[in-house]
Amino acid sequence: MDEKKRLLVVNRFFRVIVFSMLCLLTSNLNAQIQPVTELTPNSAQYTVPSWTLYKRALTSSTNNPQSKAALVNPKQYLVAKSIPYSVNMTINGDPSSNMGFTWFTNHGEIEEMINIIKGSAKDTSDFTKPLWTIKATSEAVNNLNYCVAANNLSKLAGIPNNTRKSYTSNKALVTGLKANTSYSFIVGKPGAWSKIGSFTTAKKNKDDFSFIYFTDPQANSDEQFDISQKTTHAAVNMFPNANFLLSCGDLVNSTGTSNSEWEYEQFFETQQDIWYTKPFAPVIGNHDFSPNKNFYYHFNTASTSFDKKMATVPGSVYSFVYGDALFMALDFEDYRVNGYLDSLSVWMKKEVLAHPDVKWKIAFYHKTIYTGGNIHQVGLDSKIVRNKMAPLFDELKIDLAIQGHDHIYEVIGPIKNKAVVENSVSKQGKVQPSYRINVTGKVGGTFDVTNGTLYFLNNSSGKKKYEPTDSETMKSVEANLGITDYFSFFTGRFGQTGEPTFSNITVSTEAININTFTVNDDGKATLFDTISIVKKAK
Repeated sequence: MDEKKRLLVVNRFFRVIVFSMLCLLTSNLNAQIQPVTELTPNSAQYTVPSWTLYKRALTSSTNNPQSKAALVNPKQYLVAKSIPYSVNMTINGDPSSNMGFTWFTNHGEIEEMINIIKGSAKDTSDFTKPLWTIKATSEAVNNLNYCVAANNLSKLAGIPNNTRKSYTSNKALVTGLKANTSYSFIVGKPGAWSKIGSFTTAKKNKDDFSFIYFTDPQANSDEQFDISQKTTHAAVNMFPNANFLLSCGDLVNSTGTSNSEWEYEQFFETQQDIWYTKPFAPVIGNHDFSPNKNFYYHFNTASTSFDKKMATVPGSVYSFVYGDALFMALDFEDYRVNGYLDSLSVWMKKEVLAHPDVKWKIAFYHKTIYTGGNIHQVGLDSKIVRNKMAPLFDELKIDLAIQGHDHIYEVIGPIKNKAVVENSVSKQGKVQPSYRINVTGKVGGTFDVTNGTLYFLNNSSGKKKYEPTDSETMKSVEANLGITDYFSFFTGRFGQTGEPTFSNITVSTEAININTFTVNDDGKATLFDTISIVKKAK
């Protein structure tokens, strides 16, 4: 190559190098002057739960860059703002033909609907010709307290305590469904649908059915939500054919004006797979009680008219018939409101009168009427509720009263007129009594409720536990309670399980069978007690 050509090649080479360096410099300069809003996600573009997960992942990777979390792109948690969350279905009216649905969307996300088809759906394209398309009733939920100090989001996600957020609560009631039929559903709107859910309506006859009863998860932290979700998942995994889940309240822990919407959010997020496939029958507990009405906004129950007018948080007074049983959901939290318990009594009488053909009458509620727990046994609220409602239960011949609130295991009765019905317990085993684990030393048993009510509490599905009281302690408070020989009321197993619990309850025309299980840290369920409830023919 001659000198002239060599110089041309060198010249071109340096021109390429200079051009490349200029491009790189320009690119770096543009990156430096690019607005921050183009580099950082805008919280308004994503769902509230997903934004919190993003913030948590971002905070975790920043604080600990050597952790596994640092290898995950926090943006993967982000979900578009229009996608529904906290989706659930509730028994609302006749469970053979109706189903209530509720879901949250971000503030301002409206025009929501539900699509339903018969059978199983694989993806949203299966809903192009739905059997039902029902527009949701949407209600703005403004300025809810999002988190409290116990949630630890200030440290985990950089979200200050008592941050306020607004939402949209969406509810739809589907009627005219066919009995004993499987359906699939999606909620949301075109381009922003939820995941696919499914359910099976109740039969019209009095065939056997079963449900899962849990109460008082009362969670407010990651650790506690992990415990409560292990309990419900263990229950559903062990009894996948259960027809619905029933709870006696305290779904969350933070109460009052500063209660935490994040806790409700986690109740759904940690168990969302369950609420997509199982109907729910909830009632309010004292920890769900708040003028913010979070409970009401999250559940679509057939709450009766006086409850809607008088209750601080409506939504826990409703009834339904399943198989051969009438269920009555009760709210005692407004016991101080003038006339509330009177109105509740009138309603219960009408419900019993309207369903003369069912064999079983089951009431479920949060605040205990009878209990041996060391926290609420002598509480004024329990005394007021007991003196008002126990005589009514006697009058209406309530067979089974499922309770919450006291975080221990107790089988009480059958009770009538503040005394145990004679010769009502049989086929019972006995073990050595021991404080805490089994104070009475009794296990199992068959309980005849022909002439009385069996009061039952299976402890709690969460971490928090109370302690049982012994016979001497009960004797010392009898005068205050207006009860004689109170310890004799505890006719079955009575004590502290030490672990979260759930019950699988099977109802047939012949009997109600209750199997209660404890759940350990690994999510393994172990049988704790088995009882049967029977009643002679009318």
